[in-house]
Amino acid sequence: MDRFTAFNLIFFPALAAAIGLGAFGGWGRGVLRSLGSALAGTLVLWGGLVGATGRYFSVWQASPDPPEEAYSDGGSLVFVLYVGWLPALIVVGTSFLLSRGVSAWRRRAASR
Repeated sequence: MDRFTAFNLIFFPALAAAIGLGAFGGWGRGVLRSLGSALAGTLVLWGGLVGATGRYFSVWQASPDPPEEAYSDGGSLVFVLYVGWLPALIVVGTSFLLSRGVSAWRRRAASR
């Protein structure tokens, strides 16, 4: 299996789940449901990034005659572990806010 395919098989399902959880939270009216869904979406995407990066390197290292870069010090995995919540928060927050805006717009349109 190609290392990019291995990354994508983990990352894109996590991305879709995170966007769905963010939209679900934005659509709801309860505070706990909204924040819980947004937090869950952020954690899902963050975990997906960490898992996909780890899988990427393990497939790369298992390839025949891997280059020296495949056995780097793991800086990219550590970076994703510490900073991966930021892009996850941006993606889920955008999904949340768009869903919240559409929900408010639909409520205003229905009340007219």
